[in-house]
Amino acid sequence: MSSTNDTHDTKSTEATIDRLVERGVFEAPLGDEVRPTAAFDDAVERYRQTLTDADDRRTVVASLTDDPETATALSAGQVTDPDFLARYLALRERDPDLSPARALALAAVIGQTDKERPPAEGAPEAFLPVDGADLQRLVGLYDRCVVYAWREDCTPCDAVRGDFDDLFADGPPDDLLPLAVYGPDCPRLLDREFDVTGAPTILFTLEGRVDSRFVGAPTTAGLRAEVETLRERTLPSER
Repeated sequence: MSSTNDTHDTKSTEATIDRLVERGVFEAPLGDEVRPTAAFDDAVERYRQTLTDADDRRTVVASLTDDPETATALSAGQVTDPDFLARYLALRERDPDLSPARALALAAVIGQTDKERPPAEGAPEAFLPVDGADLQRLVGLYDRCVVYAWREDCTPCDAVRGDFDDLFADGPPDDLLPLAVYGPDCPRLLDREFDVTGAPTILFTLEGRVDSRFVGAPTTAGLRAEVETLRERTLPSER
């Protein structure tokens, strides 16, 4: 799956939201709040029921999407959660021109409207705040991710956030997916799945696997160099 991350670019996001309002996915936004329409929720529920009743959700997803690359990525990423899959399929149904990468990220964002949103005040501007479940899914689905685990009252975390804001001052990168997770919300998952036990920790992932990491606050030059190294790394599937 391409790791194109146009979901977070400000102008691109505004244009996407406007288009999805026109296509009945979102209600007209009130301030910064964007919520799905009742019609979109109905479509999600229809897909959710189909997926919940299925013995093999991967097969069902493959039959419901005309994008083999995405079906393969979902299968490889072991994405079987019917709620997430239903949101993804409903997005693609309502807006077939929506790129698979953007639909996947939006499926995570829309899911946040149905539950308490993950803390975001410590996340750099370019990063999508996610909970543990969406972190696992998106890392498994995108070729290259930068994952920033943070906590409150953490001076090194503040330094890392500032460095990322400077590094991505022109907006989010189009070749990496930056994700921010609040460590105290899911410490066991972070320890079990990513060997993260403290904050700040920065992970650089390739096709779902941690390729390198920083524990603590790196130098600004070191952080910039590691991001560039991630961009240049050959994907395991291409070796």
